[in-house]
Amino acid sequence: MANICPCTIGNSVSKALFNLRDAKKLNNCEPEQTAPAAVLSRTVRHNNSIYHEDPWQYVVTFRLEDGTEKELVTSEETYRTLIENTEGTLTWQENKLISFEAHRK
Repeated sequence: MANICPCTIGNSVSKALFNLRDAKKLNNCEPEQTAPAAVLSRTVRHNNSIYHEDPWQYVVTFRLEDGTEKELVTSEETYRTLIENTEGTLTWQENKLISFEAHRK
């Protein structure tokens, strides 16, 4: 029976996980979408995913013009700029917030 170093197995598993993470980044199949929306709520969650460096996930829920709600992940920086009940134009791809431009009153 061959001796297999545990480090070799660990390195192989790590490599496979990083390849999977990179493939997920490249596999944004859905096109970007844009619609009028309002910021409904903001939430910070603990991120248990091994694919993210940040232990926190910044989530914003928007209400689209047709009444549906869209929960999107964003950066901490963008999260801090969004104010509940603000109306504007939302652009997203899959579950990721691309931009939100507030309407000026």
